[in-house]
Amino acid sequence: MKNTILRLMMAAVLCAGMSFAQGGKRGGRLADALDLSAEQKPKVEAILKEQREAMQAARKNNASKEDRKAIQEKTRTKLSEVLNAEQMQKFEKGAKKVKHRRKPDA
Repeated sequence: MKNTILRLMMAAVLCAGMSFAQGGKRGGRLADALDLSAEQKPKVEAILKEQREAMQAARKNNASKEDRKAIQEKTRTKLSEVLNAEQMQKFEKGAKKVKHRRKPDA
């Protein structure tokens, strides 16, 4: 049973990653929301792909919360080099919404 669940989760992660890399709905929505230029899109996708892979490795290795936060900060730093101030503000606002949805205040 655990193997089946694990396989399904891995398949979902792979499909989501491929969808994003090909400019699927998630990647397309982010590009639209931030109004990314053609030059910015591949750079942002590469940064987010790197973050996703680092976070997956961190979870697999039971990394500490501080290590995962460091990955997030590194990603924000890299994004701030690609995005303008307005785009970065929109990204931060979206990130806060996602964080709030994942961990509602109880």
